[in-house]
Amino acid sequence: MSENNDAAHMSRTTKMLRAIEPLIYAKRWLTMSILLVITAFLFVHMLLIRTDAGFDKSIPLEHPYMKVLKQYMADFGGANTVLVALIQKDGNIYNEKYLTELKQATDEVFFLPGIDRSRVSSLFTPDVRYIEVVEGGFKGGNVIPAEYAPTQEMFDIVRDHVNKGGHVGRYTTKDQRGAMIFSELLEVDPVTGEKLDYGNVAHMLEDRIRGRFTSKIKYTYKLKADYTSEDGKYKFKAGEAVDEGFTDLGWKQRFTTFNALKQVEGEDKKEIVPIKGNLVTVSTEANPQYNPDVEIHILGFAKVVGDVIDATLQVVVFFLITLIMTMILLWLYIGNFKLAVLPLICSLVAVVWEFGLLRLLGFGLDPFAILVPFLILAVSVSHGVQYVNAWVGEIAENGRNSFDASLQTWRRLAIYGTMAIMTDVVGFATIYLIPIDIIREMSINATLGMAAIIVTNKIMMPIMLTWVDIGDPKVFAAKQEKRDSIFDPVWHVLSNMVNFKPAVITIVICSFILGWSLWKGKELQVGDSQAGVPELLPDSRFNKDFREVTNNFAIGVDIFKVVAETDADACTKYTVMEQIDRFGWHMQNTAGVQSTISLPWAGRQVNSAFSEASPKFKVLPRNKYAMVQSITPIPTSSGLLSPNCSAMAVFVFTKDHRAATIERMVEGVNKFNTTNGAEFYADNKDVDAKYCADKLTARRNIGGTRADLAEAVDKYKKRHPDASDEDIAKDARIAGLQKNVDDGAAKLATFVKECPVNFAMATANVGVMAATNEEVHRLEKLTLLYVYIAIVICVYLSFFEWQSILSIMLPLALVSWSAYAVMAVLGIGMKVATLPVVALAVGIGVDYGIYIYATMADAVNGGFSMKEAYYKTLKMTGKAVIFTGITLGLGVATWLFSGLQFQRDMGALLVFMFTANMFGAILVLPAIASFLLKVKQLAPGEKPVFKPRH
Repeated sequence: MSENNDAAHMSRTTKMLRAIEPLIYAKRWLTMSILLVITAFLFVHMLLIRTDAGFDKSIPLEHPYMKVLKQYMADFGGANTVLVALIQKDGNIYNEKYLTELKQATDEVFFLPGIDRSRVSSLFTPDVRYIEVVEGGFKGGNVIPAEYAPTQEMFDIVRDHVNKGGHVGRYTTKDQRGAMIFSELLEVDPVTGEKLDYGNVAHMLEDRIRGRFTSKIKYTYKLKADYTSEDGKYKFKAGEAVDEGFTDLGWKQRFTTFNALKQVEGEDKKEIVPIKGNLVTVSTEANPQYNPDVEIHILGFAKVVGDVIDATLQVVVFFLITLIMTMILLWLYIGNFKLAVLPLICSLVAVVWEFGLLRLLGFGLDPFAILVPFLILAVSVSHGVQYVNAWVGEIAENGRNSFDASLQTWRRLAIYGTMAIMTDVVGFATIYLIPIDIIREMSINATLGMAAIIVTNKIMMPIMLTWVDIGDPKVFAAKQEKRDSIFDPVWHVLSNMVNFKPAVITIVICSFILGWSLWKGKELQVGDSQAGVPELLPDSRFNKDFREVTNNFAIGVDIFKVVAETDADACTKYTVMEQIDRFGWHMQNTAGVQSTISLPWAGRQVNSAFSEASPKFKVLPRNKYAMVQSITPIPTSSGLLSPNCSAMAVFVFTKDHRAATIERMVEGVNKFNTTNGAEFYADNKDVDAKYCADKLTARRNIGGTRADLAEAVDKYKKRHPDASDEDIAKDARIAGLQKNVDDGAAKLATFVKECPVNFAMATANVGVMAATNEEVHRLEKLTLLYVYIAIVICVYLSFFEWQSILSIMLPLALVSWSAYAVMAVLGIGMKVATLPVVALAVGIGVDYGIYIYATMADAVNGGFSMKEAYYKTLKMTGKAVIFTGITLGLGVATWLFSGLQFQRDMGALLVFMFTANMFGAILVLPAIASFLLKVKQLAPGEKPVFKPRH
């Protein structure tokens, strides 16, 4: 930096500091009082914050696959499934006890909050049917007849229907020891109209379904005293039972709201009356439905969220352990308990502000965002330690009192420290560009926390330090000098890093590390790198359930559903059905596929049944009327075809949802679409690829608009429950969407020529994963690039010199690339839960680098030799960086003992990043800076002096 630029920089920053200083120091009591009032206000809101999980939040809704899912959700369902399997240890399912339990479990699933009741399916639901050819035509019906009674004759009939319906392996286990209940959840509870509480759904799955058959005890909740509902409509007597369950709530009972059912006077219905847990008492009795011979396995996003929420208390414990450990280490480091507590107070206040502001903006805390408060705590502690460390130095070296030491510390660190935090704010805000709501919420969460740190560390901390009584400054200074001198030999050794040979060796070693990281980082998987749910431990109940279901059912639990798009009534055309049939065969022979089901597959079974089940007739009939005969028995409730047969679903059951498996599925679909289209255009010269692409665009546009229209109508009905159809039609938004639908239908009708079947990806859970993986793959490097661009700008604004950018950013980039390699080694996949971590953790490295570089550059500019400058830097700020790196590394190391696998993974990754960034700032940064910074040439007799530019 030239002297003119340096002077201009000093002038700008000096004016800024002079404008802000009075706000902090002139009216300390007033400023602190205002901050305390704000903190108290935000603390109240923090206490009101609730967990806010959502399935839609975790998926990229704007991805083309998700637009297909939205377009066909009404016909083929969504991806937010809940699967419940009841498997006996011995025997088969055809007995009274088991079938009674299956019926009860089906009923419980049917009445779960948020369940799409039209999508509940088991042997007891009417959509599960069988068909057979008898003399005079077809015979078919429900697998379990309406006149079902628990007799051996009926058990034999049900067994026969299951076999004839082809339900073995799908609705029953392969050995018929158990059966499956399929269901789907809606993001908004259709009964209450409120956003679905996934924690409550998960609890009910455990209590009402698993607990009903596996718990020896039944819990009945009764009122302690007479109770009248808040609206005064319903009265309860003392001792009246308001609810029952099969799992012990323990201390959670007091904070649970029970939903008591009360008969509405004069009407044939019951109302739900909420009753707080502190008003009830619990009694226990033997559970008459307990069955030690049956195992319950529950899968689905809601269950995963429930397991994560259940571990929240454990996460809080880790947070407290980290706080206590940090406080003890700070006390040992500083040697004064009051000074050790101050950074923690500021850090906790920052977390309070973070949660309070998040609540005020209308957000909750997503269970998968538990990483953010730890990062806020870490960044705040890092800045707090630097501030206290510099304050102690002002007293020890210059003999200042508490007030003057705080003022001088603020003048020296305010700009550097604030810009360091601003780099974090900008970096965290940058990940908002990722179009996945949960990541955007994490971005908002982290940005609010970082903004709070600016207030707590740059305003609250300086004020509190002016009130710290250290006694005799000389005695205090002597104690600090004695403590610091212990590590002087270490600082002397480390200061050699700026010498030519150590610096070159360090840079060469870093080059090798970078090369290894780039090579190893190529092995990083985008998506899940193992079977089951990687957020939970391999031996968790959920992952055990996953393995049991996968091993016992032929279809698996991972479904990649592809929609075959064509013209209306196309399912009666052999040429169309043959394309879909070939596609099913193509996917069946793709590595990782367990089985496939499609309308042509079902039609072949029916066609064979017409010919006494002869295998040679298990083909698609070429005759149109024979085709109609083959598919007529297959209802739309099967999920294989839309009402007008313009879309047909192909179920691809995969063996797992590893990233490599999903990539093969996507590649297989794209390859078939390409080859099938080429063959079609070769045989049909009257159409070409452009015409069919335009036709597909018209179909997609009208499909998306229809989905938007249905959503708008639902919202209007919830706001106006008594509205008539005419009222709904008059709504401006609905009328506009309806016009767009009509226009789109008219445009689609102009495309009269036949095109090849388009196999559109994708719905079901693996389809969602495919979309998410593609979005993460597209954005992972781009997001990190945006973060680095933002940080480079902030670093330049801090120093106004290119040397600072290279010195600070190169070690930071090395750690980021190494993090990818570490993830590959540890088997951590790059996905929604992990994508923000590398970007967020960059913030710690920026803080380290800015403090180290600022002190070193100021010392060099003051005339100290390179080695003397770095030795002084180590004594002033380097020791705080080392302490912070070790402390934060030890703090997150406690995560390695978590009951959540993703927290263990993040703990390992953050331990690496915290410590690696520390070593980068202490070892690599000075090595690079030694070649870039120029030592000021002193005049004869002039002594070097350390004078911060700010």
